[in-house]
Amino acid sequence: MKPLLKNLCLILITAIFIYLVFVNIDFKQLLITIKNIDIPYLLILPISIIISLSFRGLCFKLLISKSVNIPLKVSAPLCITGAALNIFLPARAGDIFRAIYTGNKFKTDKIKILGTVMLERVFDGIIILSFLLLGIFIYNKNPLAQKLSLLSALVFVGAFLFAFIAVKYNKIHSICSFIEQKSSFLPEKIKHPFYSFLHFTNKTCNSFIDGFEVLKYPKTLFMSLLSFLAIWLFECLNFYIIIQGFHCNVNWSVTLFIISFIALACMIPSASIFIGPYQYAVIAAFNIYHLPKETALAVSLVEQSVVIITTAVISIIFFLKNNINLKDINENIKNEGKNCEN
Repeated sequence: MKPLLKNLCLILITAIFIYLVFVNIDFKQLLITIKNIDIPYLLILPISIIISLSFRGLCFKLLISKSVNIPLKVSAPLCITGAALNIFLPARAGDIFRAIYTGNKFKTDKIKILGTVMLERVFDGIIILSFLLLGIFIYNKNPLAQKLSLLSALVFVGAFLFAFIAVKYNKIHSICSFIEQKSSFLPEKIKHPFYSFLHFTNKTCNSFIDGFEVLKYPKTLFMSLLSFLAIWLFECLNFYIIIQGFHCNVNWSVTLFIISFIALACMIPSASIFIGPYQYAVIAAFNIYHLPKETALAVSLVEQSVVIITTAVISIIFFLKNNINLKDINENIKNEGKNCEN
């Protein structure tokens, strides 16, 4: 019943956003806008998308470089495949797949790699927050954007501080040992499973925190942050390319708001491929510049379609090259879940 209720909630959230996106839309104007796109811009866009996602492969390589020597020719397509799976599957399945694939192929701790992948999200948030603040304080002091920037600061800066404190002052082992000592009075029937759970928690949490080890190496951390900056600059470029393709007379700063709003919108639970929140985020960014809703929707639909097609094609090639199928991915994720329970 729980999975059914969860799916119904996701469908409801998606339906609400789809309604907000398409309400008061002039569909005739929307089709005209899409038809009038300059094809050369559409052809350039996949190249820019591949470059931005390849930089994510470089970031991943740098973040795990102290424990795993993963070649860029592996990390880049792996990150692109992970991005595609995040689009099509729920619960950030692409991130989990990256951790499992890296762990299996390079014989390393999967939980540690998952910790590194989660740290990526924190760095993404910091860069996005910087873009949003730049857009607000230099170009447009919009009240909605100011509230979103405050929310972003609380979430991402807080997460970074947590990661830094966790890796610098890791007391998980001491805490678990203290609890184990103080619970020695428990009956054997309860003590044995409780100790097993405590040891599992100790091992898992320490492995996860080990994934933050890049925070101990300032030079690698700095190079990683530069790579993350490159990722999001290319993401801005992706939208700027498609905006120019639609002949929008708008300052490039609109891309700062688009990227920031999309990143926040994708945190909202919804059905696969982020249909609804994604489009609404672009419309909200365009609304700051008083641009037509039809143009915003056309931009979001075309850009998202190109991203989906580009990442899907590269993912299929990656799957074929490595003899992977979606059934294998699902089984791997389930097996890892069972291992964690045991």
